[in-house]
Amino acid sequence: MTIAPVIQRVHPQLDARQREVVGHTDGPLLVVAGPGSGKTTCIERRAVNLLLLGEACLDELVFCTFGRDAAMELGQRFSASAQTCGIAVAASTVRIATIHGLCHRLLASPTLAG
Repeated sequence: MTIAPVIQRVHPQLDARQREVVGHTDGPLLVVAGPGSGKTTCIERRAVNLLLLGEACLDELVFCTFGRDAAMELGQRFSASAQTCGIAVAASTVRIATIHGLCHRLLASPTLAG
């Protein structure tokens, strides 16, 4: 588990479980938790952490949510968190989709049609 120092400094309120999510750098991670538990916060901060540590590039990130409102909120929160940590990113450049939207994009992709 590795968390960039700037995230620890800017977001010291993360609890132990949230730090586990944010600091997970070894492949994909499924976060399952109840409403209000901080899932969105952990996911956007994990993405910022991956960028800060050089474990991912912005064009490698894909966020997937259940609803459009959640997708918009996640984009705004990710953009704000990234900027707070010194990464300039506009919410419009982040790939965020609903589950249905992501599946539609994948199925409509010409590279999958071959």
